[in-house]
Amino acid sequence: MGVEVEGTCLECGETFSVSHGGGFFFHLVRCEACGSTKSITFEELGLVHLRYLKGLTVPYAVVSMPLDTFVQEELPIEPLSGEDYRRAIDALAGDCSCRGKFTLGAPPRCPACRSTHIDEGEITIFYD
Repeated sequence: MGVEVEGTCLECGETFSVSHGGGFFFHLVRCEACGSTKSITFEELGLVHLRYLKGLTVPYAVVSMPLDTFVQEELPIEPLSGEDYRRAIDALAGDCSCRGKFTLGAPPRCPACRSTHIDEGEITIFYD
């Protein structure tokens, strides 16, 4: 489950929303250069996500438990480590229109000045 918080840029004073985390069926990736976000669904990740599920010792989420358990117990595929999974997501996430790259680990940036010096407030929204 992801969250949205109110952010304030400590460089220029801009106030904006900052999203963190994905959901039950997607990951949120962020551009390392401009801070734009996009979602990548588990369906888009295909075999990469299934191989990650295979390597888990518990279901990924309660809502996906039947699929997760089936993959872990029945699907004859090689598991993928968490580190390799993150690398695969970054490779599949692609380029941003600003010429930056989308990654799981990119920090949020101010949409006005691109600074990463952000004060994050209380959670305003929970989302999936």
